[in-house]
Amino acid sequence: MSEKKSRAASIEFWNENAKWYELWVKHNQYHRKIIELLNSFVKPGWKVLDIGAGSGVLSLPLAENGCFITAVEPSAAMRTLLEKEISIREIKSIKIDSRRWENIPLNEIKKYDLIIASNSLHLTFYGFITALKKVFLSEPRNVFVVTEKQFIDYIPYDNFEGYSLFLSDKYSVESSYVYHCLDEAFEHWSFKNQRLPDEKEKDFILSRLIYEKGHIWKKSTAEVCIYRWGKINAIDSFIHENLREVNNEFRFDSFCSVVY
Repeated sequence: MSEKKSRAASIEFWNENAKWYELWVKHNQYHRKIIELLNSFVKPGWKVLDIGAGSGVLSLPLAENGCFITAVEPSAAMRTLLEKEISIREIKSIKIDSRRWENIPLNEIKKYDLIIASNSLHLTFYGFITALKKVFLSEPRNVFVVTEKQFIDYIPYDNFEGYSLFLSDKYSVESSYVYHCLDEAFEHWSFKNQRLPDEKEKDFILSRLIYEKGHIWKKSTAEVCIYRWGKINAIDSFIHENLREVNNEFRFDSFCSVVY
């Protein structure tokens, strides 16, 4: 693991980054499509495990739709953001687990209807693919993974025994940072680079900023990859293996609904 990635994987990094993460979530629509996709198949009453739940950007709407959430979040500062939103929204169906994904035994994470990991698996000490394999070893009924293209060196296609890949999507989305003043932009740069910028670097920072909608923005986009798997039982396995032979009257959405 590189030094930069190792730092980003540390709890200390996220305790300090919580301030910037909160601003980023508040002023971007990064998670809108992700939430829409989740709402299209998740059912009220489902037990959901959210790995790296952060401030609850996915856990909160699912809980409000009737799910029972275990939010795994080892950063105290990020948990504080989540706890604040839980209190404001008066949600009773979210349980917070402060452990890292690596430290949770498999026997404690069985029987979930859905496990979510949004931009979190690459930050484990396991690395992305090993952390993903642990997800499947816990045998949830559904798996939903979000990751930016830059964070993975492995494309997780349909090769997990007992599961079918129902969705593989990639798209660009705005991922901009917002500041209330120029000093915040310099402070954020210092946090990421672990030193103060010199005058030349300050000029570069300023060159990337624009003023829009009453805020200072550093515009950026991200390449987001989304994957969704569903568990296949004996009947579903037969359909899955013979899907190409099914006549044109067979509806794919009906097929997908079988696992629910």
